[in-house]
Amino acid sequence: MRLAFFGVALISSTGFAAAADLNIPLGKEASVERLTAEFRCDAEGVKLGLPAGPFIVEYINGGGNSLAVLPIHEKPMIFANVVAADGARYAAGRYIWWDAPGRSITLSADTADGHKQSDCQGAEKK
Repeated sequence: MRLAFFGVALISSTGFAAAADLNIPLGKEASVERLTAEFRCDAEGVKLGLPAGPFIVEYINGGGNSLAVLPIHEKPMIFANVVAADGARYAAGRYIWWDAPGRSITLSADTADGHKQSDCQGAEKK
């Protein structure tokens, strides 16, 4: 089975589309689960590249892989799950998307001006 992003179908909610497909071979027995959740982040999130209003994050789990796709600077950025003491932590380039139980979801990044962090609120994954 292959996990495929066909244009990363977040067009209606986020206003962007990918120019190419990405296929990840997962093996014959792997199943894929796709969930979405809507988020809104504070003003620091906009400075880090997130939309000013609500946006959709797509979570894709399959074959031992866990990914989150976020709209950064109006383009889909694929975050991979990394080890965390608690919650789900995803990394992409200089960014960390962290959903820890009992806390707000955060996007953080190291920038030329130092470490920046945005607090986000979201709905349950569907």
